[in-house]
Amino acid sequence: MDAMTRCSHGHFYDAAKHSSCPYCGAATDIEGKTRRVPPAGAVQPAAKPVPAPAADPGVTRAVYREAATGISPVVGWLVCVAGPDRGRDYRIHGEKNFIGRGSSMDIVIAGDDSVSREKHASVAYDPKKRNFWLLPGDAAGLVYLNEQLVNMPSPLKSRDMIEIGKTKLMFWPLCDDNFHWD
Repeated sequence: MDAMTRCSHGHFYDAAKHSSCPYCGAATDIEGKTRRVPPAGAVQPAAKPVPAPAADPGVTRAVYREAATGISPVVGWLVCVAGPDRGRDYRIHGEKNFIGRGSSMDIVIAGDDSVSREKHASVAYDPKKRNFWLLPGDAAGLVYLNEQLVNMPSPLKSRDMIEIGKTKLMFWPLCDDNFHWD
């Protein structure tokens, strides 16, 4: 097991995965991951530039990504309306977005210890049909959509409520029939 690093604010993180503390909102080497926003008045370290990925033919790359910039555009958000991270927002990008407590997840709900570390659930955006889906994860924890158990892919609509552990998230789409990234 890799040794954990402690930042100046007391957070522990895996230095093999992050160039600086992901909980303080500092830049990391993992592009496109949702990170915590630092508290008001907190001093942030200077952001380090993220190197362009090498042209490795063995690396899997997302289909839904801007070719010129390499940016995976935001297609929607989850907003925590109840639970330990109440008030935080999480960006949703194209294709699958895995939700969990671990720092390797696309949507990191670090404050809720009842959320599984990895793949508690996922939100997927289908750019061809311009719709969103909530999928149950590989973890033992349950996922609810508008108070109903999710045991198969379920369509998401604006303002739907997702419950994972002690956390309730409201879904806000950006992309739909009125707007989408070309």
